[in-house]
Amino acid sequence: MRLLAVRIVAVFFALTWFVLPGFGLTDLSVTWDPDWPVVLEASWGVFMTVLVGGSFLAVAVAPHRTAPAQATLVVAATTMAVAVVAGLEWPLLLFLGILLVEAAVLAALLPARERVLPLARSVSVPMLVVAALGVVPGLLHAERMFAGSRRGAGVIIGDVTMGVDHYAVQGALALALPALALLAAVWPRGRRFIGCGVGLSAGYVGLISFAFPGTWAGVPALESALCMAWAVAVAALALLAPTAAPAPPRGRRDPATPATAPPCATP
Repeated sequence: MRLLAVRIVAVFFALTWFVLPGFGLTDLSVTWDPDWPVVLEASWGVFMTVLVGGSFLAVAVAPHRTAPAQATLVVAATTMAVAVVAGLEWPLLLFLGILLVEAAVLAALLPARERVLPLARSVSVPMLVVAALGVVPGLLHAERMFAGSRRGAGVIIGDVTMGVDHYAVQGALALALPALALLAAVWPRGRRFIGCGVGLSAGYVGLISFAFPGTWAGVPALESALCMAWAVAVAALALLAPTAAPAPPRGRRDPATPATAPPCATP
């Protein structure tokens, strides 16, 4: 019954990001409508739908294998907090608060959460190289978006959701994607889930930017194409990586580990 409750609550929390107040699916639904600032809609949509809502949905599907979803939510919350400060976007604190409360409720309900720390590291060198290629472009783009948020660029064009300027969330996404890609490169347990989420998010935003050149917060066609290529490479390397066994749940002993150390042999 407790696992059923966890699944129901996790689905409900996912819906709060898909529909209300996150509006993730709503924003994704207008990303091919040129009457909208489509890149800003796409970045908001994938952040709320894929990174946040998708992580809660993953908990509902596999409540004993939550470590990749937990890590993704931590990165999403951290980049939201950075966006609040760097973009001077204080209304985003509402979304950050909702995320923290929902994550805390699920953590309390789960009978046994999969352990995230300490991370079992096993570096995928090709994926690490590809992930590193996205760091500098991500930081530069994030700063441009935060600068737009500071001057109210989204407010000027009317692209605001629940009082939050979309430029701030696009800046958060630009930080989150390379950070998650680097994490996937060094953490085999989360490699497939996180890498595929990064590839889907970056690829979709790059595609929208490529299809609508010159739109608000978009980048030139070459940068859009490079973003899509980076996304494909991250996702492909994640899918080709061997799967890693989940860590023992927090609070439970690994069955392979003896409960007590064997007595020392005497000569």
